[in-house]
Amino acid sequence: MCDLIIPARLRCITALLMFVLAACATSLTAEAPRFIEKNGRWALLVDGQPYLMLGGQIHNSSSWPSELPGVWKNLADLHANTVEAPVYWEQVEPREGKFNWDNLDLLVKGAREHNLHVVLLWFGTWKNGNMHYVPQWVKTDTKRFPRVIRADGEPIDVLSASSRSNRETDKAAFTALMRHLKVLDGVEHTVLMVQVENESGIIGSPRDFSPESNKEFSSQVPPDMLAAVQRQPGTWVEVPGCL
Repeated sequence: MCDLIIPARLRCITALLMFVLAACATSLTAEAPRFIEKNGRWALLVDGQPYLMLGGQIHNSSSWPSELPGVWKNLADLHANTVEAPVYWEQVEPREGKFNWDNLDLLVKGAREHNLHVVLLWFGTWKNGNMHYVPQWVKTDTKRFPRVIRADGEPIDVLSASSRSNRETDKAAFTALMRHLKVLDGVEHTVLMVQVENESGIIGSPRDFSPESNKEFSSQVPPDMLAAVQRQPGTWVEVPGCL
């Protein structure tokens, strides 16, 4: 049986190749960010290690390519490790069912280049209790996408949460966003988390007084909600703690 003699140069190349393959295998099996609880305390794990988030947030209307060079500089000056950035529904779906991810991709790419993680804010149906960042095709179709109605019967600049069309259309856009993130960032995990809506609610009315909403308010509170607030059965208006 003959001994196999491998030249030194070939051994170095082999070792380097094994290192690269091992690194690739590690990256492909990297843990997704997650929260864990231990002894009553919670921690965020990133790449399997506790992560102290030192974050800076981009201004509401500044998550655009022309603004990003200044953003990266400011975050470096702050010694931040995470950037919190909005994703605008009106920008990613300018036409219904036609998505444009260019700005989002550039944001994630820039964060990687500057050794930052990302937290995304979905500016969808709501942003601070308004509908300012929904697409124009939603804003202009008040029949398909009804507004919140004030007590005096006047509509305001907020999409009604009682409308199935409003909910399903936002849901479709958000689902498309998450599917794109899975393809874009399913291995590297630059994006740590996504806030589903940003400050949902209503500005300009205590609630929606549309016929659909009034019907819901006059209905019975579900049993699981009653159990959570420890109240007796009744409508949403009758049961304390449900509004």
